Amino acid sequence: MPFQPFSDRKPVRIYYTNMPHWRQEGCTYFVTYRLADSIPENVLHQWEREKLHWLSLRGIHVEKWPEGFARLDPAAQHAFLKHFNRALNRCLDDGHGSCALRDTECQRIIADGWRHFAGMRYELGDLVVMPNHVHLLLTPLPGHELEDLMGSRKRQSAREINLRLNREGDFWQKHSYDHIVRDEIELRAFQKYIAENTAKARLRQGEYLHLVP
Repeated sequence: MPFQPFSDRKPVRIYYTNMPHWRQEGCTYFVTYRLADSIPENVLHQWEREKLHWLSLRGIHVEKWPEGFARLDPAAQHAFLKHFNRALNRCLDDGHGSCALRDTECQRIIADGWRHFAGMRYELGDLVVMPNHVHLLLTPLPGHELEDLMGSRKRQSAREINLRLNREGDFWQKHSYDHIVRDEIELRAFQKYIAENTAKARLRQGEYLHLVP
């Protein structure tokens, strides 16, 4: 996969949903998206309280943590995300929820969907389909925004998987996590993380799908 590192000299667009999203044309992103039932509600509420407490210890008192996050300097933002993303990934690897992606046909739907437009709308890097979430490396091509690509893939795969499993309702959690890959060292680290994630989650062959371009 062609790789362009993040540049401090090029324009950056930042917007917020339940977390910050940085955009720079030509960059590669590490993306995680998860099933709607993959994190228990009580855990989500606990994290919300912990995030507000983390901010309050630094003199920032707000009702919603994204408001406080925007006030942090870059180093503090990095520390915040590192701490809470680590907790998120540990919880995902514990295998909560329906874990519908253990089904090999569902894994195929995810993988085939991403491979279909590879080279046309984006460059596809390493990808792993875990029982309740997906990690991948993706480089949008000119004219295509990451959020649009993610929305399209999630909608299409949700329709196909819901049909296969004879279910209705939300399949994916609304928001995805994405991180601009800053340099070659970080790229290798994410590739290593994707490759080793299945072992950390103690998965057996057939319970996941790992693709390397």
